[in-house]
Amino acid sequence: MTDQDLDRWGAAWREGTPPTADLARMARRERRTLLLWIGFDWLVGAALLVFAVWLWFSIDTPVMGFSAIGIAVLTLVVLAFTIVNWRGMLAGSRASAADFLALALRRSHARLRYIRFGWIVLVGDLVVIAGAFYLEFRDGGMERLPRMLLSAAVATGAAAVILGWWGRRERRRAERLAAMQQALASDPEKNHG
Repeated sequence: MTDQDLDRWGAAWREGTPPTADLARMARRERRTLLLWIGFDWLVGAALLVFAVWLWFSIDTPVMGFSAIGIAVLTLVVLAFTIVNWRGMLAGSRASAADFLALALRRSHARLRYIRFGWIVLVGDLVVIAGAFYLEFRDGGMERLPRMLLSAAVATGAAAVILGWWGRRERRRAERLAAMQQALASDPEKNHG
């Protein structure tokens, strides 16, 4: 759903013709996107769990053991959150424009929860990285720390930029959807279609 879609739908509502067909197509498209997104989460989660097991058994150092446990725990927490967050969001067939709009708003709120949770996971990643840094420094000195620190800073910075951009974009979308929903609720005759 683009900003142009929201503008066009808002204009259609003001003219008294709810864009039910457009909203139905958007709901189906969003459903497919969510299925791909959830599938990708689980695919990455499975890969991270395999990687954690490999770290645990292949590289027998305290740093890698700690990292493996951290990766496994964070991955399981994220997958559990994915199940809870997206529950009920895969519905796709509704009867009215108001139903489609309500579904779009619920999905937007779920994406906002997902983004907020992304910040929490980023903090969890930083805790695991700090623990690995400590163990590396304790056991190996400073030799590898600068490279590790640079890698962590680049990855953390990139994740923070993406989460920040996505969060602002999704908040704007949720506000526009809520405004459309409020306008629709104030004129019950436009509620069907």
